[in-house]
Amino acid sequence: MKSMKSRLDLIKEYELSPEWVMFSQETVAAIRDCSLSTLERDRWVGTGVPFVKMGGLVRYRKSDIRAWLEQHQPIQSTAVLASAK
Repeated sequence: MKSMKSRLDLIKEYELSPEWVMFSQETVAAIRDCSLSTLERDRWVGTGVPFVKMGGLVRYRKSDIRAWLEQHQPIQSTAVLASAK
């Protein structure tokens, strides 16, 4: 049976891991603070973090996660959106 790690444990494991480590969708969901369903939808639509399919497993490279996060910085104010138009 799979052990359940807390969101904070998954994030800490991600931060402390070397660049070559690949992560499960549970870890990416913890980092993005979203559900597994959101990650699955993003994979179908092609808008999420790039992934690697290994048999029946979905894995994410740390470099791809970092790059995606850099491109999707949180918006602090709706004024930022209005000025971008």
